[in-house]
Order: sequence, then C-alpha cells, then structure tokens
Amino acid sequence: MIVRILSRRLFAAVAGAVIVITALVAPASPASAATPTCNSWTTKFSSDGYRFEVPSLGRNSNEHVCVLKLNDGYSGGGVGSAVFVLQGSLNSCHQGGLVQDGKYGPRTRDVVAWVTAAKGLSQPPEGFGAYDQVVMFFVVRWLGQRTVGGETRTVCRHFGVI
Repeated sequence: MIVRILSRRLFAAVAGAVIVITALVAPASPASAATPTCNSWTTKFSSDGYRFEVPSLGRNSNEHVCVLKLNDGYSGGGVGSAVFVLQGSLNSCHQGGLVQDGKYGPRTRDVVAWVTAAKGLSQPPEGFGAYDQVVMFFVVRWLGQRTVGGETRTVCRHFGVI
C-alpha cells in the first residue's frame, strides 16, 4: 500500500517536472506573429463628447488586436490611415515631432519606444501593438477633439490604467 502511494507521488512529480521543463525550453512565439496589421481606425466617443480615433482592424470595428511595425504604410492597403492616427496622437499628446505621413518609419518606431519606456515597460519587439494590444492601447495618450461654439477643443487621454 505504501509502495503504491509512493509510486503515484513519484509518477506525479516526474510528470509535473516534464511539463515544467517542456514549457521552459519550448520556444516562445512572437506576440505579433499571428496578429494582423492594423488597417484602419475606430472612432470612439467619450461621455463628455470628445471624439478619438485609434488604430484598428477595419473601419469602426473596435477590433484593436492588431499591430503596426516598421515599414507599415509604405505600400498602401489602408495601413497608412492607422499609422496616421497613431502619429497624430503621438505628436499632440507626447510631443512626438513626427511628420504625419501615415508611414511607420524609424522615427515613428523610436517615438513609440520612447513612450513605452516612459511608462517603465520593456521595448516592444516590433512596434505599436506588438505587446499585448491592451497594454499598448492604454500606454498611448490619444488625441480627442470636439467642437464647442465653433471652437475646436482638444484633450489627451488614456483609455485605461496600467
């Protein structure tokens, strides 16, 4: 009886060790490998009437699980509009100093890396959204606009807390 209990425990311990070792040595796949490229933007409205445009997969889809990386936007396909709204928020809310051209070049990549580092996060492996998209979405302060009495007002806000 005691031998049977000890053998079960030994078997369970060995099986658990094999699982842990396999998990540790298995190569991790990059987060963005299967994640699609953002190809448009979604317009969001705050309760106080500000309009925000954020990169998404499809126009007004609310599908923000997408990435933008170096050289995106150079060959069209709608990706430029996603990069354009990201660059606008980086310029207005983070003093990015970017040419808002819809091209995710080295300078846009560097500003995304700077914003990420300012939040104390490690550098994204490829670009905007290469992290868990929820984290990147909340790291960037987004430009919001509304018109009141013929005057356009702007605000920069995070969509959540990290």
